[in-house]
Order: sequence, then C-alpha cells, then structure tokens
Amino acid sequence: MPSSNGSTSAPAGAPALSDRLPGASGQADVGAAVPGAMSGALDRLNRLAPPWDEIALTQLLGDVATDFGFSHAAVLSVPSTDDGGTATRLLLSNWSESFGQAYEQLGLHRSKLVVGALKTDPMPFVWDIDTLYGADEPDPSPAARMLMEAEYLAGAFFPVHGLTAFNGALSFAGRSCALPAEAIRELHLFAFALFGMLAAARFEENRRNNPLSVRERDCLKLAMLGKTSSEIGIILSLSEYTISQYLTAAQRKLDASNRTHAVALAAQLGYLS
Repeated sequence: MPSSNGSTSAPAGAPALSDRLPGASGQADVGAAVPGAMSGALDRLNRLAPPWDEIALTQLLGDVATDFGFSHAAVLSVPSTDDGGTATRLLLSNWSESFGQAYEQLGLHRSKLVVGALKTDPMPFVWDIDTLYGADEPDPSPAARMLMEAEYLAGAFFPVHGLTAFNGALSFAGRSCALPAEAIRELHLFAFALFGMLAAARFEENRRNNPLSVRERDCLKLAMLGKTSSEIGIILSLSEYTISQYLTAAQRKLDASNRTHAVALAAQLGYLS
C-alpha cells in the first residue's frame, strides 16, 4: 500500500490502485449500490440557471456530495502531462479552511499516486484510506491520521482532461464510497459539466481583471496561431528579444511552466478575448 515513505505494496487481498480504474479489468471496483436515491446530479445541474457564479456552484457541489453520501467535495486543477507539475490546486470546495490548510501543509496535494493517476488516465477511480494512504499501518503517517480524524476515509476522483493543456478532477470523499457503475458514470458527466460552468463563471471576471498587458496578449494570441518569437517580432515590428521578454512575463504572471502552457491558460481564462 502507498504510505508516507513512498512504498506501494498492497496488503494481502487488497486491490492495487490500478485495479480500481474502470476499464483496467473491464469493470470498476465500485462496491454495492448505495440504498436510496443515487441520482439527480445532472438534474441539479439543469435546474441551476445561468449566469452561474462560484457561490452557486459551491452550493451545487456540496448538495451533490450529500446526495451521494459524501462529506467532502472539491474541484481541483491537475498538472498536465507536459508541464512537469507535481501538485493539484484547489479551485472550489466545501472543505473547511482548517482542513484545506492541513491538506496542503501535509503534502496531500502532492500525492504521487493521485497526481500520477489523474495526469495519465482519463477514467474515474475509487480509493480507500488504507490502500491509498496507509492508514492501517502500525504507525500511520500524520497525513493519514489527519484524514481519519476528518472522516476522509474513502472516495472517488473523476478526471477531466481538456483539449488544451488543462487537466482537472472532481474529488468526493467521506466515511465510505460504495458507488454503483451508473453513479460513477453520472458523476463523471457531472464533473465535465461543472468544470465548464466554473470556467464560464470565471470568464467574465477574469477578462475584467486581466493581468496581461496589451503586448503580452498580442504575443500570446500570435503564439496560439503557431508563430515563433521571430515571426511575432516581424508582425509586431519588435525585436525577437523583446517578444521573448513579453512571453516570459506572461508566463510568469500565469504561473505557467512553458509558453504552450501559458497560451492554453490565457485562452481558457478569457484573457485573450
């Protein structure tokens, strides 16, 4: 089983993390169906009228988590496969401030197994605290103990892979995770829709609060069309060195790992419109 020291051996009889990925063996390890109403996430989406805002989306996220028997829900950004990132970033959640701070301070946002799985596989996976965090070891890590105290004991991740450099995931967790296959499918669809709604909610605000200068936007727009720094310089009547400086400044403002990542982020955030 994975633990704080990086070991990944599973206890006897326990499925490996990869075995929990739907499609790995043709069937998701999702446990028994949860009694009662286990649907309605998409209905809740449909009832939420635009224009959307983050307050309404946070409420929606919490309501759906409760519907499916979870206490913790979060929308995360995930480093893309080509940017070398190692940590998720919290975008939206029903987490308490203290839980969010502890989660980051204990390095759970950098879990190699979680980040690795979310970066490289588009399918949902379920987990439990023993298999993923080694909570059943004789001396559990501080991270495992914190999760146990918060009753963050089992859950599911629903990856969202965009056509640009953006990757994300919807995370649910609670005392248990027993989702039938139809619930897995519904929540994965819900994840894609929720990311789109969050992007729309942030789009206008981002455009109003655009941190990029006019020249930085011009350079990114041309880079998005596949132009090199030299070609952008010719178009804008500037030196190649100056273009590189603008692109580097834009990359720094966006906290992007490279030019391609900066273009993708700027486009997605509405900075180039």
